[in-house]
Amino acid sequence: MLNDIILTGPPRSGTTLACFLLNKVADTIALHEPMNLRMFPDPVAALAAVRSFFPDMRQSLLKDGTAWSKVKDGMIPANPFGTEGANGRASIVNKGLVHFDKPLSPNFQLIIKHNGHFTFLLPELQDHYPIYVLLRHPVATIASWNSIEAPVAKGNLRVLQTLNPTLHTSLEAVPDLLDRQVQLLDEMYQAYLKATQATYLSYEDLISSGGSSLASISSEAVKLSEELSSKNANPLYDKTLHTFIKARLLAHAGAYLDFYSPSAIENF
Repeated sequence: MLNDIILTGPPRSGTTLACFLLNKVADTIALHEPMNLRMFPDPVAALAAVRSFFPDMRQSLLKDGTAWSKVKDGMIPANPFGTEGANGRASIVNKGLVHFDKPLSPNFQLIIKHNGHFTFLLPELQDHYPIYVLLRHPVATIASWNSIEAPVAKGNLRVLQTLNPTLHTSLEAVPDLLDRQVQLLDEMYQAYLKATQATYLSYEDLISSGGSSLASISSEAVKLSEELSSKNANPLYDKTLHTFIKARLLAHAGAYLDFYSPSAIENF
């Protein structure tokens, strides 16, 4: 079904915010990381799990307006991380049922968002679903990784242990944390370049448009006019890292340069 939609992007690229905004739109539901890690034991089984999960959630939403998602206080927040934590900003969300009090037509748009899970399943997914990839400036992306408590802060993803164990092992072998993070970001962008049928969106456009850039996903989103502020210069990010991040990104010269030029990185 064309109204079953995949949303992905690097962690901390604004995909949760996109879900939050899309849930303001008529006849549209966007779920934030509703699937469990055990549903991704290998690419074949993961694709099968996704293909059964969409109709399950669609049926549940049409029946009583409920679906699984990561939530805070029963709602999908704009940001899944708080402002503090023992080792960085801690997650504020947990898996739970969320209730949507809005009318839905039988063919409503259902967007499911996962970052690493869907990124490394794109070759399988793109033949079955519309794919939307939300990208954010690489310097801000990695700066955000370094501000949170999450596997990506260590330059790896748990789901790679099953979807791409060779990549997981090779990343673990990179001794320097920042080099490992840059390599991971490059691998993600390489996956996006191979998703030849994907539509690319940018965090920067999402913010500047007040959310209306999401109209490429849901036409009703053109009505969005939210007061949004860019977190690319978030004071919670360690600004001393920026110079090092820029240098490593430029030296590595990864696939992210197909979307953000060397000058855009240097002038961040």
